[in-house]
Amino acid sequence: MSYPVISVAVVSTTYEVPDAAEQAGDRDEFDAALELFAAGVDALFALDLTGFSDARVEDGFRRYVTEARCLAGVQNVFVAELIDRCLPAARRAGSTGMYLRSLVRTSIGEGRAWERDAIDLVGARSLSSGEALPPRYPAVAAAVNAGTISTTHARLITDMLRGAPTTVGVDERARAEVKLLAYAREHDPAALRNRCVEMAEELDPDGSLGSTREERDRARSFHLGKQDRHGMYPVKGRLDPECGALLQAAISPLAAPVPGPDGERDPRTTEQRNHDAVADLARRALAGGTAAGSDLPVRHGLPGKLIVKIGLDQLEARTGCGSTIHGGRLPVRDLLRLAVDMGVIPVVLDADGQILHFGEEQRLATPELRLAAWVLDGGCTFHACSVPAVWCQGAHGEPFRTSKQTTIDDLGLLCGYHHRVVDNQEWTMRRVKHRIWLTPPKWIDPDQTPRTNEHFHPLRT
Repeated sequence: MSYPVISVAVVSTTYEVPDAAEQAGDRDEFDAALELFAAGVDALFALDLTGFSDARVEDGFRRYVTEARCLAGVQNVFVAELIDRCLPAARRAGSTGMYLRSLVRTSIGEGRAWERDAIDLVGARSLSSGEALPPRYPAVAAAVNAGTISTTHARLITDMLRGAPTTVGVDERARAEVKLLAYAREHDPAALRNRCVEMAEELDPDGSLGSTREERDRARSFHLGKQDRHGMYPVKGRLDPECGALLQAAISPLAAPVPGPDGERDPRTTEQRNHDAVADLARRALAGGTAAGSDLPVRHGLPGKLIVKIGLDQLEARTGCGSTIHGGRLPVRDLLRLAVDMGVIPVVLDADGQILHFGEEQRLATPELRLAAWVLDGGCTFHACSVPAVWCQGAHGEPFRTSKQTTIDDLGLLCGYHHRVVDNQEWTMRRVKHRIWLTPPKWIDPDQTPRTNEHFHPLRT
């Protein structure tokens, strides 16, 4: 049956769309397909899986996942059609991502990813001729539509192929696509990610990483955002190969797992350990001397020190936040912990904001005291910890605000992680016969049995 058509011009491109009668028929077919889909979802929800065998449930779940993955291909067709109809521009959206956010409440970033998926795996219409363009990666598209790989698999492959050097030919790209698809059908995304790295190296044996030095220089960035209401700093950026390699080498030893408070495995995630390692690097740089290799340069007449403005009442009560010279907020407890080994210059104000004290580093352990602690303690004094002395910080047994002094009897070594544990959980620390003993709070150990670390200096029996 033939249908009368009308022509609509959009961006100098002519599209043929059905008239009102055809649109009504399409709506019926559209609604029937969606209702069938909804009915299938309802039927799956209504299933009582307890009556099926283990093998039957496993097989059913495999089939369900395959069909669910096919839906990604359906979504790509929808998004490609929305783009072909120029609806983002027609709806006055700034981008396809913004249009999809307003249409289905997805994020702009995910909307952009959907746009890439549609262009890569369905194709697009040429704005100049109106010709339908094929998908960039037809083999990946076929696998997604068949449900044999997930969207994550597909994006790993397309991202790798998109980043390949322009010198890689069409046939070589096609062979790489087929090889990666075969691997994706048998492995999870984590393994595929490693295989993509290997494939990228095969396609780029001279190490250009798909770009010239000038292109990488333009793309490099590091941005430390403004603090949020919790005091946390967002970080984003891209490190060039040299900077990334140096940072990995620097944080690797500092990010090694250490025992938890009760001797269990380190409770921190890999990301948290990497975060703490970056903090240790910055602390060492500000401390200067041999720990950092050289002192930081002076900028605008200001030294490479952490300068903090704080009220006298906050300092005495050990609550609230001080203000750094860079406009950030730093909790008082963190400030006092940092001040033992670092160059922290306190600016103490009274209730009227007048300066009561502008001092040099008041809590710093002298090089002689640090050396003595290194010799006596050998490393972190928290039980079962093996972090050596060179990676540790000085910690006060009695709070400096009450003792007003830093002596070897009141100074012990703790790694950055255990320094925070001791301070936040309010462990007590004292040196007895040249050995540091740590006493946990009652909520950790009702008997409050003192503990010492035998890793560096085993107890003699």
